[in-house]
Amino acid sequence: MTNSASSDGGLRERKRAATHSAITSAARALTAEHGLAGFTVEELCEQVGISRRTFFNYFPAKEDAVLGAPAALPEELTEPFIAAGSAGPGLSPTLLRDLVDLAVAHMESMAVSRAELAQFKDALNTEPRLVFKLMQGNREADERLCRLIALREHRDPTDPEVTAVATVFSALLQRAVPEFFDPGNSRSYRAVLTSAVEPARAAFSSFTPLTSSKDLP
Repeated sequence: MTNSASSDGGLRERKRAATHSAITSAARALTAEHGLAGFTVEELCEQVGISRRTFFNYFPAKEDAVLGAPAALPEELTEPFIAAGSAGPGLSPTLLRDLVDLAVAHMESMAVSRAELAQFKDALNTEPRLVFKLMQGNREADERLCRLIALREHRDPTDPEVTAVATVFSALLQRAVPEFFDPGNSRSYRAVLTSAVEPARAAFSSFTPLTSSKDLP
């Protein structure tokens, strides 16, 4: 009975993943060819062979189908990031590196193969405003990042060091994403993001503290 249930569950997950992929692929192809305004959800559903209700079980809107993933990071990505933290007096030394790994894994989860990545780029080049949705540079996303870093580092989300790292990394993401999707770019997302993060990491490590013994009471 257990094996049968496990097999059924695995089959359902594979079917769900296949449907998710089919919706995303069709949404990207239609967007690249016609733009978001050039097709309806009904036309997308007809092409994939699903009902409108099924579409909305997967995505809240066409834009989300093109991006292929929810704004919130899935647990399979956040759990290793959180587990790599430390409860030491300072922020863990691998925090920036692990943030890069997390961002790269998230990007890869939205476009797995090289062909899908090319299709993804074509859609975003046709609809540049989707880049801004992808960057998630809004206050809610920044707050989620603060909470995630705080959970990993065993800090309060309002801790000044946590908010500083989250603010800087969010800004670097907003710089790296459009650079990666620029039609003339040939570098990987990891290479683009790393080149943006590395100077910040070096700058932080080279700074002297803003307070000294003479500032202390």
